Amino acid sequence: MDISQTDLLQDFSLVTKSFEQLGQRLSEVAEQVRTAGTLPSESLIEEIAASRRNFTDLRARAIELVGLLSESPKAAPEEIGSMKELEALLQLAAEAQRKRAQQEKARTRALTVLDRLLSLVHRDHPDFTPLSECQAKSRALREAIHDHTGAELHPDVTALAQGRHPLAELLTLVEGYDDLDDDLWLLLKHAVAENFGKSLAMSAARGKLCPSPTRMNPEHSPDELRNGAKVTALPAAFTDGESGPR
Repeated sequence: MDISQTDLLQDFSLVTKSFEQLGQRLSEVAEQVRTAGTLPSESLIEEIAASRRNFTDLRARAIELVGLLSESPKAAPEEIGSMKELEALLQLAAEAQRKRAQQEKARTRALTVLDRLLSLVHRDHPDFTPLSECQAKSRALREAIHDHTGAELHPDVTALAQGRHPLAELLTLVEGYDDLDDDLWLLLKHAVAENFGKSLAMSAARGKLCPSPTRMNPEHSPDELRNGAKVTALPAAFTDGESGPR
């Protein structure tokens, strides 16, 4: 079933309006029945039946959408018997849809971080073992995230997307080694050394690691945005020492 949250909200608005109009007519007819004994018209009876059909159809589509967007058990139709209860169900669907969109954004960002790590090469040593070992971990994690199923994200996605994962910290040092302030440069250098060894940390901190366009995942170009800013090519020059490259 092809279900759109926007379409459901539009239909909900239409059904709500029709219910309000029907309610007004029923009030008038009730007064006529009470005072004059006038029977409801056939057109009104059909309008009541049509309103019920519209409600049950909208309810079924809303229940289906919530089931598609979340792992929560589907609500039973008999549990949704009013427009107020249906509105609450649609709000639940909207929240589930919003959560899914945020998760997909984080997942895409995490995969981009890993792809950029996998594109790195050493300027002077094509077979730089510390980098190869790190990239093997990145590749395994990328496959795990890509193949992960379920309502919740892979455990490492959020940290990667937010730059708090050790691999994301390595990428930040590689891509920003010449722009980071001294304190952050030194903090990242020590963190990378602790997680991946001093050799890789020094190479990253000195600008010895750079992206190779031929090794980029075709899903992500070398000019991918990082933290809202376009990544520029890393300069060949680097500075030795424990202080940042100033």
